[in-house]
Amino acid sequence: MRQTIPLIAVMLAAAVPVAAQTPAAPPAAKPTETCRADSLFRQQDFTVGEWDVFAGDKKTAEVSMKLILNDCVIEERWTVPDAARGGNGVGLFNYSPLLKNWGYYWATDTGATTSFRGSLIKPGEMRYVTERPLPNGKVRLRHWTLFANPDGTIRELSVGTEDGGTTWTTEYDLKWVRRK
Repeated sequence: MRQTIPLIAVMLAAAVPVAAQTPAAPPAAKPTETCRADSLFRQQDFTVGEWDVFAGDKKTAEVSMKLILNDCVIEERWTVPDAARGGNGVGLFNYSPLLKNWGYYWATDTGATTSFRGSLIKPGEMRYVTERPLPNGKVRLRHWTLFANPDGTIRELSVGTEDGGTTWTTEYDLKWVRRK
């Protein structure tokens, strides 16, 4: 037993200098810095702000886009002028490092929900895609795109197809104008 104790002491003494020489891992980024510093999370920042939404010359809604959760998420609040008819909604946009794409989840005051996957087409152009099963067994594929226009407005365009992309129809084409 006496020989075992000195052997353990020698082994421990030899291990301590090795551990002391091993460089420490760099400190992990603080959660508040992770998304703010990552350019992938900043791809859709062009939509952040307060906007009036128009279909042609008619104002149809107001939208508020805010960075939340340490700038990791963009929260959307969509408000229509006639709240009695419904159509108000909330959306959450976020980039997923795991999936390497954007996600968007939309919910309305009428109980409608939709989830999308998206990606940056080019700077200032985000496209989201979703599929919806139809009663006839077909699937409606929808492309929903946000474009940053040179004049500072945003174009929101939604198109859909039920024939696998052979023909596309415009669901809506809106213009966002920044509120002053």
